[in-house]
Amino acid sequence: MVLEITSASANASPFYRKRRVYTQEVLAGLVGRSTDWLAKIETGRRKPPRIDMLAELSRIMRVPLGDLLASSRRPDDPEHSTPV
Repeated sequence: MVLEITSASANASPFYRKRRVYTQEVLAGLVGRSTDWLAKIETGRRKPPRIDMLAELSRIMRVPLGDLLASSRRPDDPEHSTPV
């Protein structure tokens, strides 16, 4: 099985980050990265992070890793509801 990490994976990050009321500065600090790095990931100006970093982001934001990997659904879609 090959996991394809797309920009859509990173685009889910701002939704969940804001849902947890984390600023970019706070979340970036929690994963040991710069605010600039996170901003570029969230806006698609940088390649999506590796699976280990996505796993760390999902753990910190308390979001299933699959939700960050899902590229075919938008996190604000009512059909895409994950209990948090």
